[in-house]
Amino acid sequence: MDFSHEELVEVVERLVNGLLERAGVAEPPVDALHIAEVHLGIPVEVVESTEEDEIAPPAHFPGRGRARPRGRAGAPPRTPARNRRRGVGLVLTADMTPAQRQKAAAESIARGLVPAVLHKLGLPPDAANRPFVTHLCGLIVPRLLVPTRLLRSALRVQKFDVAALGREFATATTEAVALRLLDLEEPCVVSIVDDGVVTVRRSNRQAVGRKLGPAEQLCHDRVAELELPHRVRQGGWSVSGWFVPDRPFRRILLRATWDDTV
Repeated sequence: MDFSHEELVEVVERLVNGLLERAGVAEPPVDALHIAEVHLGIPVEVVESTEEDEIAPPAHFPGRGRARPRGRAGAPPRTPARNRRRGVGLVLTADMTPAQRQKAAAESIARGLVPAVLHKLGLPPDAANRPFVTHLCGLIVPRLLVPTRLLRSALRVQKFDVAALGREFATATTEAVALRLLDLEEPCVVSIVDDGVVTVRRSNRQAVGRKLGPAEQLCHDRVAELELPHRVRQGGWSVSGWFVPDRPFRRILLRATWDDTV
């Protein structure tokens, strides 16, 4: 395909910003379910889940949402939500958390934006194969729940306090907000550590492995001990860490920078 990743991201950013502007979203948090149902007219249905329909909580993009009972007496039996979600509209299961509903709504919006992205890139409709659509949704969903423009504005007040940013962008997880920092120009390394095991460690400057550096490990250990935010400066690194509550494991977020950066 004759376009760069940067050009693709620019198209996605413009389309997301235009959608949010039309929906009247001027500050966080972004209610993706409201946008989907009210502004885009996407039919939303809540169905009872079955054991095989249970959906694991999304790792990085839960948030707030609203349950709205749909359906009527005498309606025909419903097919499993996981199968029906491929059809028209947005099908939610009754046991989904508000966070899962927000992510599902954002994914539904993202799929609806795919034709516009293809058009802007000068691509034919048949270019929307499954891998490309998955890639596009992976770009759109986080930018919808944590829009770049609103994130930059929040940074002017909250700086790089990931916990405070997470409270502002309450329809996304704190993890999602932390990972969005990698899409900005400021060089950093973001890590997610679960029960002492590094599950994510990414940098927007250079390739990094899963092993924490000495300063990161020291910060992690201190946060794990106190379950409070902590900051460490050591060996040319500055590391901030936060404990993420309400998870089924001890999750700690780390943001590390080189001392000649932010």
